[in-house]
Amino acid sequence: MNSTKLQKRVVSDLQQVLKTAAGRRVLWRILQAAQVRQHGFVPGDELATVFHCGQRSIGLFLLEEIEQANATAYQQMRSEYQAEVTALQHQIQQETDHE
Repeated sequence: MNSTKLQKRVVSDLQQVLKTAAGRRVLWRILQAAQVRQHGFVPGDELATVFHCGQRSIGLFLLEEIEQANATAYQQMRSEYQAEVTALQHQIQQETDHE
């Protein structure tokens, strides 16, 4: 398989994952664990800095792949996550009000 066909398959595979809510949730959790929106620097601990930068590097790779497969997927995943958090907060508030 040549590199063009392989790249098309990689994009197609990721597009299929992004079509499902479960797939988007899994990818969102990985991106959050990789802390792609954080810097990796840990003051006074160079080993932790290197570790976090490695995690972030993988996350940035995944984010770039996601954006190539679907330019709006990251925003969709973010919106879905925020809606889920809001719903959970609302549920907790209702349970607290009923106690």
